[in-house]
Amino acid sequence: MIKTAAKIFAKPQSVQNSIHRDWTPIASSVTKKLNFNNRRCSHSTIDPHDIFQANPKIAHSYWDRDGFFKSLHAFNHIRVPYFRDAILDTVRSDKFSTCLKGKKILDVGCGGGLVSEGLAMFGAEVTGVDTCKALLSLADDHSSKTTRLADNKPTYILSTVEEHSSKYPETYDAIIASEVIEHVTEKDLFVESCVRATKPGGKLFFTTPNKTRFAQFYIIYTFENILRCYPKNAHQFEKFMRPIELQYMLEMNDCCVESIKGYFYYPWNNTWEWTDSKMFSFAIEAVKSK
Repeated sequence: MIKTAAKIFAKPQSVQNSIHRDWTPIASSVTKKLNFNNRRCSHSTIDPHDIFQANPKIAHSYWDRDGFFKSLHAFNHIRVPYFRDAILDTVRSDKFSTCLKGKKILDVGCGGGLVSEGLAMFGAEVTGVDTCKALLSLADDHSSKTTRLADNKPTYILSTVEEHSSKYPETYDAIIASEVIEHVTEKDLFVESCVRATKPGGKLFFTTPNKTRFAQFYIIYTFENILRCYPKNAHQFEKFMRPIELQYMLEMNDCCVESIKGYFYYPWNNTWEWTDSKMFSFAIEAVKSK
């Protein structure tokens, strides 16, 4: 088993580009789960039973780097540079503190502002939207006290992504939805709303668990119930999705998927790593058609 795990999580290879797929053999099976004809009539992507909606008090420990959310803090070490480098059109000579200056970024489901702050520190104009008042209050308070953000504090808005994208269509250079889509209902509406808010030629990024028994065992059984790396009941397996499903949704909304890569969490030293395998979780990068 150790040899198998070592093989699965071998050294990450370079990100694959220009992913193309013939959807004919799988389109019929995937569309059974999607309702593109009625998606605009859907009420909301928010699940009232989600852990943050049902128990907002859990937000108080969000910025505790040794608490329930320490894995998310550690995840920032690889996901923020990934977003930063992919958003940059060319290699710039600017220092890191201004390399994203002029880029408008929407952090969907921003929570307490981990990703929002990380990207704002590179000069980006970041807007974070979320539906949890407690988390947004925490995000705003923490940003106000962070010296490095004194001149470029993120803007936080209490809103769903579908409401925000209706008000601000084709506004953002990049959309980030990191560890969010596995918590929402009406995933097709969620993706469509993210695309709507993106400028033509803009980029979209999603990171999320894969819908595999491997991910279910580690994320829900091991990490939530035994090791307590995540809050208990933070994830529901039926809400997980496969890369092919998310890719299909994006391409149905006139986006081209440029890369899909895997990543894994090592709880014994609280670190994350990009991997060849997508059995645990995956990150997907797409570009909206011009």
